[in-house]
Amino acid sequence: MFSRMYSRSSRSASPAAAGGRGASGLLWRFVRRHWFKLALVLLVLLALWRRRPSSQPAELVPMTPPKETPERFTQRLHTAPQSASLADALAEPVAAAGIQLPAIDDATTVAFLQRFARTAVAEQERFGMPASVLLASAYINSFAGKRNCATEANNYVALRCTADWPGAVITLDGVCYRRYNTAWESLRDFNAYYSRKDWYAELKKNAGRNWKKWLKGLAAQGVSDVANFEVEAARIIMAFRVHELDEPGAMK
Repeated sequence: MFSRMYSRSSRSASPAAAGGRGASGLLWRFVRRHWFKLALVLLVLLALWRRRPSSQPAELVPMTPPKETPERFTQRLHTAPQSASLADALAEPVAAAGIQLPAIDDATTVAFLQRFARTAVAEQERFGMPASVLLASAYINSFAGKRNCATEANNYVALRCTADWPGAVITLDGVCYRRYNTAWESLRDFNAYYSRKDWYAELKKNAGRNWKKWLKGLAAQGVSDVANFEVEAARIIMAFRVHELDEPGAMK
């Protein structure tokens, strides 16, 4: 009886064992047939594993500093004003008595120059007066926009009333000033008014874009009631390099 049971058990186990051997044989034949493709797949997986994101912080690589570019007028305004020798710039400046220019801090000066720089360049192209000269004249005559004729009448060049002025006027401290709707209008009128004078055409012809000659010519004609206008204007032009506005394409 035992032998019959053993024989029956052996027959039932044989198909399973044969199936196991058959499966391993198939797998081995598959590996032998496709070993090259399988090796390529393993290499790709290994490469991907090596390129996985690291949990360690990446090494910091110092940045290459950008190449320095030449500074322009608007960039230099952010730095401290340059020291300059007025004696080297002006030969026998025109001395004139008048109102004393108050102390004006650098921040106020920079803000004023930046505000009207483009306007001064546009007026230079229209009338020929160097942008630096117009900008410095407006700065001196308006006390960098703090003078009452500027704050109450938008008159940044302190142009006074004349018989041929058809616009509005205002009297401040006993003086009659032209009144404008905007500060830009006063800068335009400064050139428009003086360009009708004979001396303006002569100055434009002889001085060209030489800001020093223009300052001397304007001072000689008494265009400002501020004491030592020529010296004060030259100081601003040199200290803040405003003369760079006179160059072609300065604000482009």
